[in-house]
This record gives sequence, C-alpha cells and structure tokens, in this order.
Amino acid sequence: MSIQNKKKIFNIVKELGALETVDESMKLKEDAGLDSLGMVMLLITLEEEFDISLSQSDMDPFALKTVGDIIGLTDKYEKEGRGD
Repeated sequence: MSIQNKKKIFNIVKELGALETVDESMKLKEDAGLDSLGMVMLLITLEEEFDISLSQSDMDPFALKTVGDIIGLTDKYEKEGRGD
C-alpha cells in the first residue's frame, strides 16, 4: 500500500473519530471511539475514497478491530484491482 493511501485512511479515521493522531495499532472501537454507525460510515467512506466495492463478507464491522485491519482490507482490494 502506498504511503498516500495510508495517509488517506488515517485522515478518514481521524475525521470520524475526531482525533489528533492515528497509527496502525489503534483500536477502532476503544481508541478511535467508532460505534456501529461510525464503522458503517468508515466502510462507506472507504468505498467512495478508494473507488472500490467491498464484498459482503468484508463488510463485517466486528472483523475490523484496528486501523491496520482497515489498511489490510483496502490493500487487498488495491492488489486485486477491484474497483467495480
């Protein structure tokens, strides 16, 4: 994943969590304060920002625990070239 795309993800999490700083180990629920609505907003924003269509199996907000998980998910779609 490019540094630019990581920065995009960090900025998305910063905005949704109203945070000053973000790192890959940060927990989305506990550290960023994202509730279920925040997680849905995160997934929608990822689809829009990266021009991807997440599969149903990847849209389980309980499977995404850290910012690193979000980076991994986005990287998966970037590598697969999935921008349906």
